Amino acid sequence: MALVRVCIREQDSASAEAAIHLMKRSGFLPPEETVNSVLEYYANNANISGVETFISKMLTGTPTEKQRDLHVKAHLKSTPSGTIPASALSVIHRYEERSLDAPITTYTRVITSLFSCHSSIGNAQAWDLFVHMRYVAHPTPDALLYTLMIRACASSVRILSEPERALDLWTEMTVDHSIQPSVGAYNAVILVCARSGQKKYVHEAFRLAKEMLDSNRDARGHCAYPPDRQTFIALLEGAKRIGDLGRTRWILAELVNGRSDPWYTGDSGRQDLIINEEIMMHIFHAYAAYKPPFKRGALRFVSERPEAAIGKGQQSQETDSHPGPSSGTPLGPGDLPIEMEASTFSHIPPQTSTEVVAEAKALFGYIKRDLLPNVPRELHPDTFDPVQKKFEGVQLTPRLLNAYLSVYYAHSGIVSSHQLFKTIFPELCVEKNAQSYVEAMERCAMSKKHERDLAFPFAEEVWREWQSTEFDGAHRQRYGARMAERAHSAKIRTLTLLGDLDRALTAVKTFVRDYPPSAVRCAAPKLSMRSTRTMLNAPRPLVRATSSVEVPDDTVPPLLTFTDLEILHHRLVAAGRQGDIAYLKYVCKAYEGALRVRRRMTMHAEPGPDS
Repeated sequence: MALVRVCIREQDSASAEAAIHLMKRSGFLPPEETVNSVLEYYANNANISGVETFISKMLTGTPTEKQRDLHVKAHLKSTPSGTIPASALSVIHRYEERSLDAPITTYTRVITSLFSCHSSIGNAQAWDLFVHMRYVAHPTPDALLYTLMIRACASSVRILSEPERALDLWTEMTVDHSIQPSVGAYNAVILVCARSGQKKYVHEAFRLAKEMLDSNRDARGHCAYPPDRQTFIALLEGAKRIGDLGRTRWILAELVNGRSDPWYTGDSGRQDLIINEEIMMHIFHAYAAYKPPFKRGALRFVSERPEAAIGKGQQSQETDSHPGPSSGTPLGPGDLPIEMEASTFSHIPPQTSTEVVAEAKALFGYIKRDLLPNVPRELHPDTFDPVQKKFEGVQLTPRLLNAYLSVYYAHSGIVSSHQLFKTIFPELCVEKNAQSYVEAMERCAMSKKHERDLAFPFAEEVWREWQSTEFDGAHRQRYGARMAERAHSAKIRTLTLLGDLDRALTAVKTFVRDYPPSAVRCAAPKLSMRSTRTMLNAPRPLVRATSSVEVPDDTVPPLLTFTDLEILHHRLVAAGRQGDIAYLKYVCKAYEGALRVRRRMTMHAEPGPDS
């Protein structure tokens, strides 16, 4: 046994096999852990042939649960990242045919690999394998697998019933089977409820968080389930989706001021509660989604009486750096000054769009102060201790800057948004991504009437940058079809609102040329594992949780619908341009018909090989 361990440590698998073979010839039965150590070495190195040859030559009986698990693990290791592990699934089903069920850890590992594919087919196959496992092998999952499936309900595939499914699994785990949940399980169910975006489920997420904190405290009051970073991230997901800035600011205050309280966290100095860029991204999103109660544009300013103005004239000249508007002139949020020396961060949320932008700007200033040594120190409010670096765990990433920009897009004018977009990325040496361009284009497309002349240069600048990377091989796969749709749709809308119908029609024709409707017709090949034929003995799940009509097609090329062209259609109708109206109708019907053909081909497709 020691000799085998030395051979494995020296990565000499041939000598390890020779040592085991010598033990068998000498009449000694090699211990299972010694045999498993060789199998584990092969599995960790994705050596499928080594595992299968060793099993056939060295094992006299049937493989044990651990050995079956290592056999499947070797196939998973050899599967390229982001692809469906078809060979591992086949091995599991072959063991099932021999009445040799793999352990539950094997199913958990394969299901995790399927969810890691980030595709609708992988997601559906993972749920099918989970239901199949409960039918043929393990009726009661363990806490880890329950947590994995609950967390999967919060995936990017939006299904309205996902919160109900997650809560059903949670009740089944905690009530029906009395399985003790973990912090990860609480985080998973909270995240599902929060990401639903529905108020009743967001409130349920905060109720579960309160239950997590208040239940099972010891005699000293320490929490049995101390919240970690993922707990607060999950709560921020819900708060930002309903625009609840009050709860968002409360969570930020808890992270800044209460992260080292042992009564609250369960121990002292929890490093996993350090604020990171994902937390700040959600916080900026909450500021962007927040609707301030005070609408400056709804007010009309009445001129003061002359005698009152005389007494206050000198004081006004000294204190007001931005003179007020003239009588009867409504102002929008984009016309208000956004510079503030220091935000007070009062106990109530911001009441105006100007205050929202000021708070977001102050928060971003703290991030730059802690990360960039050359940033000059400004005034800091008492709520934030300038001695301790609260934001040193934040990384400057494209999604963080996009979230910060979204605050300006929602609460500031087009000029300040344009200026920030131009300067923030080169200033911080961060590369723009697809979301950066698309959100900027959509901000220009949603500009108000008095902003449209200013929005057009902004849109043109962003569009030139987008075009330089749209068909670049290094970016095209990363951008995705839906991003291309959003960018082109925003471009068409911007030109239409500006009144340039000819250029808007040219943009439509360019899109049709680059992404023709004929490309939408061709459906992706159907894998044999997704076959709907009923068979009691087959290398695929016998029981499915998802039917073929419930699996979304995430490989559809970019296309345009009438919703994307509706404003252009209305303007063409008003202009009486019948020929152009007919062309728009043709474009919409062409993409609609191509989608119909694609759906029909998908439903009637014959399953082919999995690889």
